Amino acid sequence: MKKIWQPIWIMGLTSLLFLGAALLTLRAAAQAAAPVMPASAPPSAPAMPASPPPPSAPEESATITDDPTIAPDAAQSADHNVSFPTDI
Repeated sequence: MKKIWQPIWIMGLTSLLFLGAALLTLRAAAQAAAPVMPASAPPSAPAMPASPPPPSAPEESATITDDPTIAPDAAQSADHNVSFPTDI
């Protein structure tokens, strides 16, 4: 009868060990996410910069301009690639 209960006790103690490790990990993560401020220190206002930095200009090779005077080739149209099955 001793051999039957031994694996049950081992699994139970192992599961309690893993449960404790998971709770410690979750508690440490919660403490790291919420920093504690001292009660005597007043909240400080965020510092605002004097002026925002100027927007960066795009490189000349990065801009793509469309030429509206060139029409697309009609032979490459998707309408010419339609096929209908004839063996229905």
